[in-house]
Amino acid sequence: MNCQRCNGLTVSDDSIVVQAGSSLDVHARRCINCGMIVDEVIHQNQQALRGRKTLGGPKFRRCGSEAA
Repeated sequence: MNCQRCNGLTVSDDSIVVQAGSSLDVHARRCINCGMIVDEVIHQNQQALRGRKTLGGPKFRRCGSEAA
């Protein structure tokens, strides 16, 4: 699988996150070139954003791209 950002090689990156005495297994993909990490939550959010853009949802404007 290739990275969305730099088209580099991604590898499986399994981690354990410990917070407040509990642990959580995190399964993600990490790019070995740029370090971008995509887990299931990030992937779902990206899919939802793409769906909104194709359905004519709200348009997002970059700060400073238009005069106020």
